[in-house]
Amino acid sequence: MDLVELVFPHEADAETHRRAWALCEALGKTAVEVPDIPGFVVNRLLFPYLFSAVALMSETGLAPADVDRCMTLGAGQPMGPLALLDYVGLDVAQAIGDAIDVPAPDGLLELVRTGSLGRKSGRGFYEYD
Repeated sequence: MDLVELVFPHEADAETHRRAWALCEALGKTAVEVPDIPGFVVNRLLFPYLFSAVALMSETGLAPADVDRCMTLGAGQPMGPLALLDYVGLDVAQAIGDAIDVPAPDGLLELVRTGSLGRKSGRGFYEYD
């Protein structure tokens, strides 16, 4: 990923800021200074979206591939939300939801309860070899 979300405590001096920004630049990353809140910016915005895709699938009966196809073709996403959850790991997604105070939907929780954790376990919203 190109992004690094930089968070600094109030006590961080100018040299600490300078060194952190320089390290990101040396690594070829794009840094954005963000507030020190659970999930920072990306996860605070991403996981409610991902969880809403699970809820939509449960409410409508859409297949995971159809939800993902809608978002890749209709919204230009490089990966659909359910495939992304499988990639992250459903147990990890649940933990992130807990950390940012966004409850994981029942469909995701049920998969975690059965040990279907996504790619790493060979099964989640999809099955993997």
